[in-house]
Amino acid sequence: MSGKGMNTLKLELEETRDELATTLDDIFATFNVRVQIRSHPVAAAAVFLTVLAGAAALVARGIARGR
Repeated sequence: MSGKGMNTLKLELEETRDELATTLDDIFATFNVRVQIRSHPVAAAAVFLTVLAGAAALVARGIARGR
């Protein structure tokens, strides 16, 4: 050991644990769809409308081929 007391090591371990927990929370929030929609409503609406337009185009194409 480098002369650090046991209390100092425990404190450093707790701080490291807290930092890891915060980092993991940030990572999971990044991939959480609900959080992203709440944080970026305009971008979420744009993605939704793009998907909707693509689906409508596929349906229209299918109807046109059916004739």
